[in-house]
Amino acid sequence: MTDEESLTDMVWANAERFGATIGFRRRLGGSWVDVTTREFATQVLELAKGLIAAGLRPGDRIALLSGPRYEWSLFEFACWSVGCVTVPIAATATPAEAEWILSDSGACGVVVETPEHRETVRRVVDRLPEIVWVWQLDGGVAGSGDLAEDVPAAVPELTALGTQIYDDRAHERRLSVRTEDIATVAYPDGDHPKRSELTHGDLLAAVRATIGAHPALLRSGNSLLVLLAPADLPTRVVTLACVYTRTTLGLVPDADDLFTDLGVFRPRVIVADAELLGRFHDAARSKAYAEGNMAVFDTAESVAVSYGAAGDRAPLALRLKHVVASKVVYPKLRASFGGRCVAAFTSGEPLDISRVNFYRGIGIEVHELTAPV
Repeated sequence: MTDEESLTDMVWANAERFGATIGFRRRLGGSWVDVTTREFATQVLELAKGLIAAGLRPGDRIALLSGPRYEWSLFEFACWSVGCVTVPIAATATPAEAEWILSDSGACGVVVETPEHRETVRRVVDRLPEIVWVWQLDGGVAGSGDLAEDVPAAVPELTALGTQIYDDRAHERRLSVRTEDIATVAYPDGDHPKRSELTHGDLLAAVRATIGAHPALLRSGNSLLVLLAPADLPTRVVTLACVYTRTTLGLVPDADDLFTDLGVFRPRVIVADAELLGRFHDAARSKAYAEGNMAVFDTAESVAVSYGAAGDRAPLALRLKHVVASKVVYPKLRASFGGRCVAAFTSGEPLDISRVNFYRGIGIEVHELTAPV
């Protein structure tokens, strides 16, 4: 790693050498729309120019209060392109939690997702004099009564503002970012948590370590769907690894109909937590029971757990049972994940070992992510 490397290098290298590769799929309405690496780099540049035009300076700290969605990645790379530092805040943060992170980090700007998030910031901003900018991803009416206001969507607003900035100026800002510069400020869950400041080099090292640990999963031609909040640091590292390797990346903006999203996106890999994987298992069991297939499911589950635990050491009788279940039952279970899923990355509380073995037994390996701090 050289002293001049930064996290945005991967965006421009991909655009120049593999510009037609599908780097992202973003959900618009009920559809998933392809975004090439060249299109992503163009959008990052346009947004970065808007941040420059707005007055953002290198080292300024910008909070991202949002759930998982395409614009999260877009804003994060745009912030890094102009030398700013990102400060993720969970979409579920209370006003008190958001105030602590905004105050402790020294953020001067906030990107919020919804009018509700904007209201969260409005309730605390009077006590945070450093906050100068608040942008909202989902435009529309914010507030109510006399306080109601029409808020423009952040990306088109800043993109339009950035038309006054030459591309060369934005590239100069990007190329001035160094490996030792702070890239992000991370906060674990909890009351008044202690922050961790990570440099571009720290995150690049974590990204390369993640890729090295999972080369068959994180590579061009594969796809990964994120079902967790990107404020979670291990989740962010694996999404960056997707950009680095040109693994097609999708972020589910809400949990209204995960099975539909999985069926349409058809990921090779998912990022979920133990609770969500547990819910998928319980939903499959409930469906089988409702259809009168209680004994079939229970037997197939027992075989999967035993086979997942034994692996290559499985006795012949167990292997034969597994072959039968793999033809009759397990394809239906994997269909819930889109039919192509072979692995799940988890973050947070570890998945119970019996569930790990169950998923391994039906053909989905579970890998636990760890934070680079």
